[in-house]
Amino acid sequence: MGASNNLFNIEFIEEVSKDPYSLFDKDNTFCVFESIYKILCIVHATIEMSIIIYDLVNKTKIVEIKNAHKNYIIEFRHYLDEINKNKKRDLILSSSFNETNIKIWDFNNVECILNINPYTNNRIMNSLCFLYDNISNEILIVTSCLNPSELTEKEPIKVFDLKGEKTKEMVNSNNEIKFIETFYDRNKNKNFIISSNWTLVISYDYNENKEYHQYKVQNYIFDCSSLVIYNNKENEALVKMIQSGADGSIYIWDFHSAILLNKIKVSDRYIFSICLLNGKNLFVCGKEKSIKIEKIRDENTNFDVIVLNGETTGKLIKHPIYGDCLISKSIPAYGPLKLWKIKI
Repeated sequence: MGASNNLFNIEFIEEVSKDPYSLFDKDNTFCVFESIYKILCIVHATIEMSIIIYDLVNKTKIVEIKNAHKNYIIEFRHYLDEINKNKKRDLILSSSFNETNIKIWDFNNVECILNINPYTNNRIMNSLCFLYDNISNEILIVTSCLNPSELTEKEPIKVFDLKGEKTKEMVNSNNEIKFIETFYDRNKNKNFIISSNWTLVISYDYNENKEYHQYKVQNYIFDCSSLVIYNNKENEALVKMIQSGADGSIYIWDFHSAILLNKIKVSDRYIFSICLLNGKNLFVCGKEKSIKIEKIRDENTNFDVIVLNGETTGKLIKHPIYGDCLISKSIPAYGPLKLWKIKI
């Protein structure tokens, strides 16, 4: 790995949407999307448990859903529903801390279209995401939870349709899950579910409903809260999984063989968020008291790593004025959302 150097490849532009709140420093505390109306939006929560949808270009609040949950909202996901070509819609998935129900919102009609409770015995909904099943042509929700007690029987990853009906439970997936993601492999024509807990990352073959691989470094606590899948179109057989680590490192794996390709030390403390631009520039948000921007060239995997310490999560966007940009959230819980212009 090449030496790090202070190359400032991003430029701070402005703070946006002044009142975001997140109880935890974790990925997906907000999400950014282009709506069906071609509006560049950001969705986040307030301390009053409201959901705010904000126009990033015109700098105006589009929607405020008051009292959206009964507890602090901790995660958002967006999905552009195009199954019905004549009725496209933006779906927002939300969950909150210490509340077992999840909700899906039709952003365009500003209504809750699904409110379900996937788990019992006060289990905490910790991470969830969308999955598109290309075989059934359905949009599905993948859910995971934490248990309130070690004595409680653990529950598996569950999958639901948009009517709230359970379609599947993933076998042998009853781990304490901190983060969950999905990935569709074009080459294999398969969906995978990827979960992490404190000690390892596990992938599941969704179609065959079985564990696929475990990704683990001996005697190390990952506490992974973010990961990126890189499927190079020039070599579709090689799929890289890049994950965050509690030791300030990112880990790069061959997804299909579970071989560790490289470990890159990028910070002295926790890495919360990773995002990838153009298949070579990794933007990493880490827990440090002061903002530090540096670029690290990794020769083994051909990634440039740009580290933003002092920011807890980041999302890449294509801004109509500034081009490639990053939206980040600051420490502490009330920290503002920031817009950065990428100058690479």
